[in-house]
Amino acid sequence: MNSSFLIQQIAFAGPVLVVYLVGMVLAVIFIKKYPVPAILTLLAMIVLLGTIFGVTFVQTYLIRARLGSGGSMASYSTMTSMVSIIGSIMRALGSGLLLAAVFVGRKGQTIAG
Repeated sequence: MNSSFLIQQIAFAGPVLVVYLVGMVLAVIFIKKYPVPAILTLLAMIVLLGTIFGVTFVQTYLIRARLGSGGSMASYSTMTSMVSIIGSIMRALGSGLLLAAVFVGRKGQTIAG
């Protein structure tokens, strides 16, 4: 297996990568005006961007390792499941940071129904 799989997976994530990069740029632009939300947004973008690349690289490595060593399907399945679980946890962390960035430092009156 060559690097085409890796490039293909990164290309599939292209639209999301663009959004994360724009988010990082905007966070840096607004860091002086809104420091806490901007820092949380920047951290979220880093976590989410890192997750895309990390999961993609590890999955590519696991596929190559399995094809090269002829490992069992059970061990490959277990490892890919663990990568998926860790990726989901990291995406939840990134989404949580974004959610915190939206609401942190808001001043205003909440209307109770």
